[in-house]
Amino acid sequence: MKSFPKLLFIINPISGGWSKNAFTDSLEDFSKKHHFHYEVYQTTGKKDKQSLQEIISDNKPDMLVAVGGDGTLVLAAGLILHTNIKLGVIPFGSANGMATELNIPTNREEAFRVLFHGQPIKIDTIKIDGKYNCVHIGDIGFNAKMIKAFEKEKKRGRLSYARQFLREFKFSQTIKFKIVSENGNYESSAHMIAFANARKYGTKAVINPIGKLDDGYFELCIIKRISFKVLLLIILATLTGSVYKSKFVKIIRCKKAKIVLKKHKKMTLQADGEILGERNKIQLEIQPESLNIIVPNKGEKSGLSSLISTVSSRT
Repeated sequence: MKSFPKLLFIINPISGGWSKNAFTDSLEDFSKKHHFHYEVYQTTGKKDKQSLQEIISDNKPDMLVAVGGDGTLVLAAGLILHTNIKLGVIPFGSANGMATELNIPTNREEAFRVLFHGQPIKIDTIKIDGKYNCVHIGDIGFNAKMIKAFEKEKKRGRLSYARQFLREFKFSQTIKFKIVSENGNYESSAHMIAFANARKYGTKAVINPIGKLDDGYFELCIIKRISFKVLLLIILATLTGSVYKSKFVKIIRCKKAKIVLKKHKKMTLQADGEILGERNKIQLEIQPESLNIIVPNKGEKSGLSSLISTVSSRT
């Protein structure tokens, strides 16, 4: 007897400033058409992780589907690391960096089709201070301060991002730091230090040209200087699909690293668009092949199709 897979949709109702009601209402028809059982959880910002852990333990879904931005994706990913549960993504946020990296369409219907016709792959994640997980990109300095300021905005969206970008650019400060990794020690100063599992931000700006999601490494991308000239060159490179190279950018490839800010100065830390507080030191370590995620694929039998076969074989 054929059994249908169980999907848990994790929906952030406020991400991107868009209503998710139409999407939620469409799930019943989609489930009948594509043959799956589903449950919906809407995040509230209060004890979401605990509530979802209980739902996963009780219902044992075959796939979690993050409907929101990077924050929703990271919440879902953190619940299923080192398991066989797969992660699907429906981009619906102000920042959809990981979806961009994985070529998941921002069009909702096309992204939904990826769930059925995509392929599961295993990617790496980064452990932060032995406690937090980073799937995409995190950083301290310029960008983290901008995201922190953005969180205080009443209105979300790209206009708010642009406003905070210009504001933080005006008051950007350098960081004096020391990095300890398997490659040795490195000391310098910079406007920003990113730790990247992927290549580019949600804006499609490439910060880590050598980044691969499944190579067992992450990269420390040190932006020594931020100026209007540097920014214009980065924007030009992004628009032309090329990579910006400069003496003001240094990349260190590693599996494990410690970043220490000098003079015990604390700076804002963000990972995948979520603020993790203030730090003067950060421990980072790669977690190889720790997350199963569905990505676009030209193959015929994959995504939910393979899940249906897998679930059916159990019965």
